[in-house]
Amino acid sequence: MYDTMIIGAGPAGMTAALYAARSNLKVALLERGIYGGQMNNTAEIENYPGYARISGPELAEKMFEPLENLGVEHLFGQVEKIEDHGNYKKIITEDGAFETKTVILASGANHRHLGVPGEEEYNSRGVSYCAVCDGAFFRDEDLLVVGGGDSAVEEAIFLTRFAKSVTIVHRRDQ
Repeated sequence: MYDTMIIGAGPAGMTAALYAARSNLKVALLERGIYGGQMNNTAEIENYPGYARISGPELAEKMFEPLENLGVEHLFGQVEKIEDHGNYKKIITEDGAFETKTVILASGANHRHLGVPGEEEYNSRGVSYCAVCDGAFFRDEDLLVVGGGDSAVEEAIFLTRFAKSVTIVHRRDQ
């Protein structure tokens, strides 16, 4: 039985685990993949305090190191269901079940993909999903923002600080 189980081992999940473990709780991180979340898909991070430039996987590793020293368990699995049994919760995965007194959900997010040829191949090498994160990498370039709503327009406006030009392609169901 854990005191706290955190579902998701991205930056938020690892931070929650750090504070829970420092509070002398028995803590586990439950993740379906490698710790670090989306930052593992980022070649270079230039907006994290304390580092002028660091790769996403390297930053994930540095964030995870203190958790091991504090005894946080890193478990793998895809959560299928969470059951509330009053004074404890049961987290059911495809490989088994875990019991805990508390659950913290830090499951992150997924980018919406277009599913066009080259999208995966050029991810982090020309294809980006975050203007604020990556806009400076595209200084003086002609950029294309694909989206359909306020967020696409906000991202495009932000990119005008760096880009030679910004074109918005409005996306609907095709």
